[in-house]
Amino acid sequence: MIYEKSNLKIASDFEVREIQKDEYNLDLIIPINCRCVNLHLHNAPKYIKSRMQFPSVKSILIRFCIIEDNNISTIHFLSDSGIHSTMANFEMDYSETYIEIRNSEFFVDMKIGGVRNDKNM
Repeated sequence: MIYEKSNLKIASDFEVREIQKDEYNLDLIIPINCRCVNLHLHNAPKYIKSRMQFPSVKSILIRFCIIEDNNISTIHFLSDSGIHSTMANFEMDYSETYIEIRNSEFFVDMKIGGVRNDKNM
């Protein structure tokens, strides 16, 4: 599934649902069924050798700003179905990046990529 809105672009093997919206933000939920998430960051510092891992993630919540010229989002890894069950989160500027969420047999790969183009997705 490809999800695109404002400058946010997500390619996902999982369903991406809009769950809450106000005049400033839109919340997306991506249920992944209590899987281990391997987070890969494009251009990560050299001291990060491979990935960051988050075990037993029920869902990924992405809250992003829908105001023009504001491309900040917060990515949350949720431990249960409540949006207040965040076990980790971080902010990112999504204006020139993409998010890819891929299902593997034993884990979920989440890649925050470099410059967006159709070849990335």
